[in-house]
Amino acid sequence: MTMISFQNFSFRYEESQDYTLRGIDMTVETGEFILLTGRSGCGKTTLIRSLNGLIPHFYPGEIQGDLVMDGHSLLEMKPSGLAGQVGTVFQDPRSQFFMTDTTRELAFGCENMGLPREETIERIAKAAKDLELVDYLNRSIFALSSGEKQQIAIGSVYALSPKVYIFDEPSANLDYAATKRLAEIMGKLKQDGYTIFVVEHRFYYLRDLIDRVFLIQDGKVEREFTREQFCALPEKTRISYGLRTAYPERDAKNYHEKERLFDGKHLLAVQNLAFSYKKGPDVFQNVSFEAHAGDVIGILGHNGAGKTTLLSILTGLLKQQQGEISFDGKKLTPRQRRALSYLVMQDTDYQLFASSVEEELSLGIKDDCKEKVDTTLDALELSEYRERHPASLSGGQKQRVTIGAAIVKDSPVIYFDEPTSGLDYDSMVRVSNLIEQLSNSGVIVFVVSHDFEFIVRTCTEVVQLDDHGAIQNHRLSPEILKTLSEKYFN
Repeated sequence: MTMISFQNFSFRYEESQDYTLRGIDMTVETGEFILLTGRSGCGKTTLIRSLNGLIPHFYPGEIQGDLVMDGHSLLEMKPSGLAGQVGTVFQDPRSQFFMTDTTRELAFGCENMGLPREETIERIAKAAKDLELVDYLNRSIFALSSGEKQQIAIGSVYALSPKVYIFDEPSANLDYAATKRLAEIMGKLKQDGYTIFVVEHRFYYLRDLIDRVFLIQDGKVEREFTREQFCALPEKTRISYGLRTAYPERDAKNYHEKERLFDGKHLLAVQNLAFSYKKGPDVFQNVSFEAHAGDVIGILGHNGAGKTTLLSILTGLLKQQQGEISFDGKKLTPRQRRALSYLVMQDTDYQLFASSVEEELSLGIKDDCKEKVDTTLDALELSEYRERHPASLSGGQKQRVTIGAAIVKDSPVIYFDEPTSGLDYDSMVRVSNLIEQLSNSGVIVFVVSHDFEFIVRTCTEVVQLDDHGAIQNHRLSPEILKTLSEKYFN
């Protein structure tokens, strides 16, 4: 039975002159697992907004064609009618939470639909049992890890008993264990016969689940693949479509160790760091490693292992309880570490303050730096945006602005927090190349990341944090990457 059918469907946002979706013809059967992929900006998000009713009710515009589910036009259904039919799990689950504790969050959608109390309780119990969420009931939303929040978001949708699930970049902020758990939940939903749409750039964890893949380019369905065809795409073809790899663990076999170009220049030494939050257990202890000029060091570990805390100490935002950090033999205070470092946050909106890109790059610098700003804008392909307000730029452009600010500031140590979260292949390569340029100029670069494909492409060594606060520091090699890939992908 045909469940969903896009029939020559086109859409143009009210504020746009061009159509974002153009002549989409796509038929999906009940119980199919569909991957929607393609370069950023190709129209994937607009397509799922059409499916869940955000278009046209919250994003008005001009529609041509029709979108039909079970013989009824979705375009004629009210959002309240769609709520129990199509459920969406967003990239950042926090954006769809309304309550502060998990049980009330699971109940929120049912209560909003006016279901009786007894039925709401039954649905919460069923969601908790079927999705193995019992241990998360009656807990604070704020105390959950990213993966746990994602599971609660799925549970709150599951409680509504929709026919169709939409997942929008669901793995973007998850570590490997949480991503594996996400795949298990998706597998159960598929087994139970639900129709599933996933918009995703990093899709390696879906390769055993997908039935068909639709490649979207310029608002159109460019290609349709079976699972076998998609996973067997030649590398050259895959890259030409701007797609990530379905087998990131294979990259480990092709890794060539990068030589160290700046031996003897700049050394950041970390010795016996320890830290714990008030009334909490140790986050880590006895953390020691060295970083040389030109090193690109990946900081690895599961959500909650202490990566962000370590980053905060290295950048001087937190003070360690034990140990010391020195640069070229000089012990550094937190204030000195802040002056020495530059942090490129995962959400760059938090660190853009100026009214133009050009002003952002020179912000806080007393000396005349116009020539360096011009050179940096040119190198980062930002010259045409110099007068633009940073808030008007795309995510990738904002990221380049923050990198440009670090370059102009002459920061010898630059930190990146999940720089490839939600990025397509082309954008990931662009970030990797920028980091390589920084490395080649003698900057020490730290990268917190769960993105194995990016780590293999970019890093020269890795620092691993584990559950016990211990740390392992390795120069990257095929052997180390083989061990990591076995840990993450088996």
